[in-house]
Amino acid sequence: MYVPDHFSPPSDEAMVSLIRARSFGALITSDLQATHIPFLLEERTDGLVLVGHVARANPHWQMFDGANVGLVIFQGTDGYISPSWGDAPDACEKLVPTWNYMVVHAKGVPRLVEGEVAAHDLLTRMTAAQEEGRALPWRVEDLAPGMMERLITALVVFEMPIASLEGKWKLSQNRTEADRNAFRSALTDEGRSDLAQAMRD
Repeated sequence: MYVPDHFSPPSDEAMVSLIRARSFGALITSDLQATHIPFLLEERTDGLVLVGHVARANPHWQMFDGANVGLVIFQGTDGYISPSWGDAPDACEKLVPTWNYMVVHAKGVPRLVEGEVAAHDLLTRMTAAQEEGRALPWRVEDLAPGMMERLITALVVFEMPIASLEGKWKLSQNRTEADRNAFRSALTDEGRSDLAQAMRD
């Protein structure tokens, strides 16, 4: 990924936070298959690991053999920036349309998680992570008897230890402070306070 210095992410922690907040990613393998799924990011003693599952009917899992490299793309908030928002009177003549965004690329080698016990454990943790904070969190224990076993048969669980993280925070850092303030104000007016806040952070 092309990342000019002024668009570098603020820290490794910022990239990890983006993955946790926007955990729906696109996993791409060397044969150019892509699968879009939610991930669980786990911090283990030997590093960060992405955990996910796909339908057994999805042939992509056959690439998760512990040898083929994978790339998972996590997209943060993004949006269009209009030249008309610039602060200077001649902004429309000197600025061009652009797109602001935050993105993280995680690279590693996906490998299958073997065994029903391990699959059950990972599916339980993934569910608990998504249900956290809800007034009445759903639990896998709420499933009808035998349902989890049928699910495990229909799913393939895998994990991908993260070998490298690369990010890009393209948030108008190359513009003047006056332009950035004007962009944030216009985004807020258009209901895009999420992107405006990301530009403040």
